[in-house]
Amino acid sequence: MKNTYFKYVKINQSQLIKLINIEPKIANFVNIEKPFYFRIMPNHFSCIVHTIISQQISNAAVNSIWNKLITKFKKLSAKSIAGSSLETLRNIGLSESKIKGLKQISYDIIDKKLNLKKLEKLDDNEIYQKLQKYHSIGKWSVDMILIFSYYRNNIISLEDFGIKNGIRILFNIKKIDQKIFQKICNKFNNNLTLFSLVLWKISNENSN
Repeated sequence: MKNTYFKYVKINQSQLIKLINIEPKIANFVNIEKPFYFRIMPNHFSCIVHTIISQQISNAAVNSIWNKLITKFKKLSAKSIAGSSLETLRNIGLSESKIKGLKQISYDIIDKKLNLKKLEKLDDNEIYQKLQKYHSIGKWSVDMILIFSYYRNNIISLEDFGIKNGIRILFNIKKIDQKIFQKICNKFNNNLTLFSLVLWKISNENSN
């Protein structure tokens, strides 16, 4: 089955140059002459499902569960999740906590209490408020949803291992406290999403 849930987007070279102008050290890790792509999920519900699956497990486990899920359902939707038994979702590899969160949000979409398309018109803080009320959707999850499905341009997550690891490598620091993190955020303000993508790239390509 063809996977249509993901789309790859190329980052414009001028955007990377702008980031390097803010912090020249980035040029040591990112070659602006080479294409730099990142993966997005245009369908908001699919992105929420994938994000919940991704919590606190390895990339290999995420891919395994995701592939089982999209193989099980011809179309991943709130109805397909809401209509699935707990046993079915457990057998796919989902924990009861994650199932609870997916069920809650699916029921609200079906009952028209939540419209993910309409969230596009809200600011970041309003989306945090709307989504964090659901079980298994904390700040990190909303950060990921805002980056990869709502395409907001100023999101970064200190809760994310790859982000923290990328900062350590880029700035050659061992410990990141809130003061250091805030200083970095201020430096890259209005460009935090692109900076996050660069940090993930640095982390993935320079970790032992």
